[in-house]
Amino acid sequence: MKVDNLGLATLPCRRKSRSDRNHIIYQLITPSGERYLGVTYARGRAFKRSIKIRWEAHLRNALEYNRQNLLSVAIREHGSSNFHREILEIVRGKQNAHDRERELIQTLQPELNMEGMGRKINSKRDI
Repeated sequence: MKVDNLGLATLPCRRKSRSDRNHIIYQLITPSGERYLGVTYARGRAFKRSIKIRWEAHLRNALEYNRQNLLSVAIREHGSSNFHREILEIVRGKQNAHDRERELIQTLQPELNMEGMGRKINSKRDI
């Protein structure tokens, strides 16, 4: 507990989370050309490192937690080292980034984001 200059105890204040940080819209591409679009926040100016950290979370979901979504199935099918990662856009602000991601998904219709939009896990392949 801190004491101010009047001798009164002060409680620590929780810092307000930032809403204006940069976010990265990225694309993952399988060897067969299937695509996944995602968004993650930028850790400073280390954009590639930020995507690498998010990629590692995708790998944990697929390989350790055995998730059954389209991206996780593709990671297990093609192997983690066979994916290509690229930055599509840098967007300022969380809400702006998620809105832009939805726009891009609607426009580009990446195959691995189509769950819940007419494509199910086993619609193209058996698991």
